Parts: sequence; C-alpha cells; structure tokens
Amino acid sequence: MIGAAMMASEGIAAKMETKIDGFLSTRYSITDEPAFYLEDRDSGGINEDGSFYGTKLGLNISTQVNEKMSVATQLLSTIQEGGYATKLDWAFANLNLSPTLDLRVGKIKYPVGLVNEYVDVGVAYPWIQAPVVVYSELPTAAQATREAYTGISFLKTVSVEDWVYSADFFAGQVDLTGMTIKKLLGVSLRANWDDMVEIQLATYQGTMRPTDLTAPMATAMDGKTHGATTLGIKSDINNILVFAEYAKVEMDTEGMMKDRMNSDSWYVTLAYRMGKWMPHITLQDWQQKSGMGATDGYGSTITTAGLNYSISSKTVVKFEVSTIETDQYNNTGLLASTGIGLFPTDITLQDDSTQMYSVALDTVF
Repeated sequence: MIGAAMMASEGIAAKMETKIDGFLSTRYSITDEPAFYLEDRDSGGINEDGSFYGTKLGLNISTQVNEKMSVATQLLSTIQEGGYATKLDWAFANLNLSPTLDLRVGKIKYPVGLVNEYVDVGVAYPWIQAPVVVYSELPTAAQATREAYTGISFLKTVSVEDWVYSADFFAGQVDLTGMTIKKLLGVSLRANWDDMVEIQLATYQGTMRPTDLTAPMATAMDGKTHGATTLGIKSDINNILVFAEYAKVEMDTEGMMKDRMNSDSWYVTLAYRMGKWMPHITLQDWQQKSGMGATDGYGSTITTAGLNYSISSKTVVKFEVSTIETDQYNNTGLLASTGIGLFPTDITLQDDSTQMYSVALDTVF
C-alpha cells in the first residue's frame, strides 16, 4: 500500500526536505532521604546526595520524502550513573492516505496521556518532570503509559468549526526490560477547542510475554493481559493553565498475584502566567495493591509547588519543592521486599514524608 501510494504521488521526484530540531533538559534534585527515589544507584536515582537524574538531550530528524510521505526519528541521550546512554526513542514513516487520514508504521510514540507524545520536551509543560503517578514506567509504578510501541497506527482527524477531533487506532508490541507486551491494541480519542481546551480518552490492552521465564513472577505473568484507561483534560485560558488526568491500570493475574498490579492514579495542576513568571502547584496520588489481603499495598501522594521563569519562548528556568508522602499498608505484602512504590529498592524509609528540591533549565533549538 505504501509503495503504491509513493508511485502514484506526483511529488516522488521532488527534492527531499530534512529538518533537525532538538531539546536539552538539565535537571538537579536532592532529597532528605538516603533511599533512592524513582530509580536505584546504578540508574541514577535521587537521594540526599543529590542527582542530575532526568537530564537529557534529544535530536529530532524529519524528512519530507514527497507530497504523501514523511519520515521522522528521535535520538535521546539520558544521564546514567556511569555516563550517558543514547537510544532510538522513536522512528516511523507517515503516509497521508487522504486529507483526514494518516497511516504510520515503525516505532511510534505512545498516544496515551495528554503530554506523552512530547513528554521529554520540558519547555512544553510547566513541571520539571511530568507527573510520575501517570508517566513513570518503573516496574513498581503505575505503568499507565509507555515510551513507544512498534507497530502501525491509523490517525483520523476532522475539523468542525473551532474543534479538531482525532482518533488514533494503534496496534503492535512494546519491548520492555525482561518483558514484551504482545498483541497490543488501543485507541486514543482527542478533542481540541481552538488550542485552549483539550480532552483525551485512551484505552489499550496487550498480552504479557516475559523474555526471561526464570525471573521472579515471570511465569505468573506469562500470557496475562495488561491494560489501562486514561482520561485527561487541559485548559489554557486567560493565563490560567490547568492539567488533570486519571489513569486506571489492570492486570488479569490470578491466585496470589490477583490484583497485584492494579492501580488508580490521578493528578491536578494549576498554573498562572504573570509575564515571564509562572507559579504552579500540582497534587498527585497513586494507590496500588500488592498482596493478598484487602489492606495489602502501598501508595504515594506528592505535592509540588513550583516557579518558572521564561528567559525566552525557547528557554525556561524551573524551581520546585515537593513533599512525597509514602504509605505502606502492610509490611508483609508481596512487594514489601522489592520496594515501597516510587522507592523501588529493598529499603526502609527513615520517614513517611520525603522532601525534594529541584531546579532545571529546559530549552529547544
């Protein structure tokens, strides 16, 4: 189908146009807790020693092959404890089948979550890091959305007066560390009113296939379904910026694993533009079961106050203070030995409340 469309395109002999864009986020955070937040020591998590966790550089390369087809890719380099790691973030071809229908094939950014398709570009949103209760992919976190999937997408877009409606039907697989999500099927529906109000409803489901059956719990998850449903709204009117999202994650595991990874999470952000300044506040909440009893599990509530200063339309300096409240309902829960929610290591927290201070410089070029 792609070959036939390219042969039929009047622009097949046209000169290809290539664009290179990029972004840089430099972040520094420190907590009052010796345990590592979000990652472990090897992955560069955040603790009382301070960390540049989240620092990254991305390069976007896009080429207009002809009037019908374009190719885009992103290379992403992120900081690690031993240096930087560079990977192919996404790379796909886009074929315009009609004025309102596009076909995309390759490694495509996951279309679940209000900001997931540009989650690495810090200039595009108010936070230093997108709310982790929805956007974290840690094994013990919500896992409501993913970085990218390999497969196919049909994107239908229709404009009606001031509204733009889109429906993204996608299928393929997601490759994770020690796990592949096969037979992925999903749909993401969006409605945008004059770039001031955006609503998204998305849902997907796939089959878990561990790549290492000797790993803990691999057999119990093999062949089971993993899915999520998210609902989000963004409003940007009269200098008042609001984000709100809810995510429900479910796995169909049975026996001792039943409901283990099921979770509910949400966040709300309120920001106000005052010239070059933008104060904002975010409340996040995430609750997940982990054991056999009704009270087994853990959760996190995160409150963040921030202040941004726009040096220009392309560069923003950000300051944040966060309070991370951690609940572990039952120390004998199945996940008690693998961490406490967003502190995914075998640790004992000094306090149920952790303070984190962060500063960042985000720019695009």
